[in-house]
Amino acid sequence: MDDEIHHHHRKKNNRAALKVGLVVLGVLVLLGVIQAATAGTVGIGALSVTLSSSSPTTTTRTATSLDGVVGETTTTEDTPTTTAETKVATGSWKVARGLLTVEVTRVENAGGRLRLHVTAINASTAKMDLPLASISAVDDTKRNYSASLSTSKWPVTIAKNASTSGYVELDQRAAGQATTLTLTFSGINGQLAPTGGEVAVTGIPVPR
Repeated sequence: MDDEIHHHHRKKNNRAALKVGLVVLGVLVLLGVIQAATAGTVGIGALSVTLSSSSPTTTTRTATSLDGVVGETTTTEDTPTTTAETKVATGSWKVARGLLTVEVTRVENAGGRLRLHVTAINASTAKMDLPLASISAVDDTKRNYSASLSTSKWPVTIAKNASTSGYVELDQRAAGQATTLTLTFSGINGQLAPTGGEVAVTGIPVPR
């Protein structure tokens, strides 16, 4: 009888010890999870293992551009497309009327198609508009041209005390005998625009 009672107590103690061991093991596992989440390390001392993130590093580059401000030059001019057949004349052909100056600095002739690079300077205290649709030309053979609305790059508005640059492409090929032309800006709008709203640059060569 005593042996049976002793055996029963021993089994009960073993179960209690097992329960305590499982509780301790559970606590250790929980501590390990918390440690891994906060410090990236699992274990104690020499048995610790450091976890590293496999997430890739992403670098974002931000490009910042500054708009033109009053007194600075604004340009919409692209890099001109030239070929072996393109003839070029460079120089300075300009006219000043009132507080507006218009200057042609480069003329390109690509198989008869003319592109004129223009800089306009507004020295007044009010903006001016030089509409693309109002730009025209006439050569010394009396052939008339208009600015091409689809291929010209012209900014139209010039801020006060500022300059702007672009190019005007004419809508038809140059006459075979033409040597010079006149480029006219009509319909110029602005509080301090030239009288009559028109500026004409004469004597511009047609490169051959």
